[in-house]
Amino acid sequence: MKLSHMLVTPVAVTSLLFLAACGNDDSAGGGSAKSDAPPPSTAVQSTALDTELGAVPKPGSGFAVSYVAKTLINEYWQDVKAGAETEAKQSGVGISVQASKDESSLTDQLDLGRTVLSKSPDALLLSPQSDSNMQSVIQDAKSKGIPTIVLNDARTEGTDVYVGPDQTKVGSDAAKYILDKLPQGGDVAQIEGQAGSPNARLRIEGFKKGVADSGGKLKLVASQPGDWDRLKALEATTNILRANPNIKAIYANNDTMALGVVEAVKKAGKKGIVIVGTDGIRQARSSIKQGDLTATVAESPCTEGKLGVEIALRLKAKQKVPAWVLSPTQVIDSKNVDKVGTETCL
Repeated sequence: MKLSHMLVTPVAVTSLLFLAACGNDDSAGGGSAKSDAPPPSTAVQSTALDTELGAVPKPGSGFAVSYVAKTLINEYWQDVKAGAETEAKQSGVGISVQASKDESSLTDQLDLGRTVLSKSPDALLLSPQSDSNMQSVIQDAKSKGIPTIVLNDARTEGTDVYVGPDQTKVGSDAAKYILDKLPQGGDVAQIEGQAGSPNARLRIEGFKKGVADSGGKLKLVASQPGDWDRLKALEATTNILRANPNIKAIYANNDTMALGVVEAVKKAGKKGIVIVGTDGIRQARSSIKQGDLTATVAESPCTEGKLGVEIALRLKAKQKVPAWVLSPTQVIDSKNVDKVGTETCL
């Protein structure tokens, strides 16, 4: 399936980016996504993979991939899984999916990865919980000639391809949106994701940079961990609001935590605080429609899952796939929540 057909209606897209040095003579045919953030390279349209590499190769008989997700208790990762399964079904690819019980079970995920790898899939899709907990699995896969594709989080040394958005830009886009809503500026806070997660680290960095670029209008007065958890985010926000009564805006590194922020703001009886999340999950969109959550920097989980299967086929066919493929993002708020087409995983 071509990416141009993956959305119900067109979404304003952050361009896919390619690593310039993608001609690496790697055994799987790809490059190596070795650092936190993609290096400078040429921006292309979302159809770039088809344009640059041609149609997705057909799978051979019995071709199968495995996906080890972070967890399936979060709507976002459910949609990544659904996207991968949909593409696999449409392409005639076998797929198995395993997931940790939550987003902080690093050893559990490692054990799942080792078990999956022992069955020698044709390609391994991963959403690691940190940039080191799946390192040995990725190295073992490489030694066996099994290509690895990381979906959305934890770019790990030795990975053939990373698929997901530019997370630093996600954070900075949240800060820019807040400044648009608060042209006079004011005190702002941030609820951080899980320590050790590159997604959290990059979004934190991006948000701080966006605040710094506000020309002194925005002032970051608090940044506390919420660990991707709604209750922890609620508690952290409650503490922040008590210590900083003049807070004008709060950015949460994902939507689950943003919904916890919404609860805390309501319980504190605060009005007019700008609350921005990340991911664009359905619960966040509903909250925006209800007038609670202000906005979310929406990502594309279904597209990421589908891309993972497509890239597995390309790597197995020895195509020179770029090491970094960045998926679409868009800020969604009350002005466009009813207009922006949602992804379909079916």
